[in-house]
Amino acid sequence: MTGPASRKIERAPTIIIRNLSVSYGGDTVLRDISSGGDDFSPGRLIILIGPNGSGKSTLLRTLCGLLRYEGSVTLGGRELRTYRRKELGQIVGMLPQHTAADISYSVHDLIGLGRIPHGGLLSSRSEADEEVILEAAGAMGVERLLFRQASKLSGGEMRRVLMAMLLAQDPAVFLLDEPSSASDIKHAALMFSMMKDLSSAGKLVISAVHDINLAARFADVLVVIKEGRIMDIVQGRDLDEEILGRLYDVPFELFTSSGGERAWHARRV
Repeated sequence: MTGPASRKIERAPTIIIRNLSVSYGGDTVLRDISSGGDDFSPGRLIILIGPNGSGKSTLLRTLCGLLRYEGSVTLGGRELRTYRRKELGQIVGMLPQHTAADISYSVHDLIGLGRIPHGGLLSSRSEADEEVILEAAGAMGVERLLFRQASKLSGGEMRRVLMAMLLAQDPAVFLLDEPSSASDIKHAALMFSMMKDLSSAGKLVISAVHDINLAARFADVLVVIKEGRIMDIVQGRDLDEEILGRLYDVPFELFTSSGGERAWHARRV
């Protein structure tokens, strides 16, 4: 794949978490989470899995600097809460799970918002900014949508446009919350291939994924989260029925195709 993910970069910063807890709305959502020294390091695709409400989105929002937290989160050896907003925007980019449906921008200008941390305001984008926007649109296959209103897009189209905005932002750290939601099979494969390419290019890519089979297929590292705690951290190929059973409280079995493709299915209880 060509495009932003094909650029080699200096190694992205590692994230290290120590005794992280996050509470809001009177509830503690993440409880005393800690990571190893290389659990959240660049060069590997890191995927978070767990039941709805387990804390995956909260962890991503915390790592993006959007939530207050107790404990320590360091980005490149520096405490996350000490970064200024614009400074952090040059390093970390996030694709949220939900976006407003009434976005008034054109697709072109929405992708262009990714250039703001680099000084590329709508009224002052350079030729170089425009080249980055077009390159990002091409990488996500949304060139034909550039002059459509974003509010008129389908859910899957919007996910790809927002991913193109992140590519235009060109952060060192990508935090992606259900990036392939509302996507068809072709475009889900495009999204996961892009994530793999970004991590291979030296970016730090952390994504929450609902589909355990896609997660197991593409992940280099699976971070297994349940009830606000990290239950396990394993390589994608090491996901097994014991881990899945404990995670979702239902038994699982593995099916293997004649071509060697693996798929996990929950058994009927």
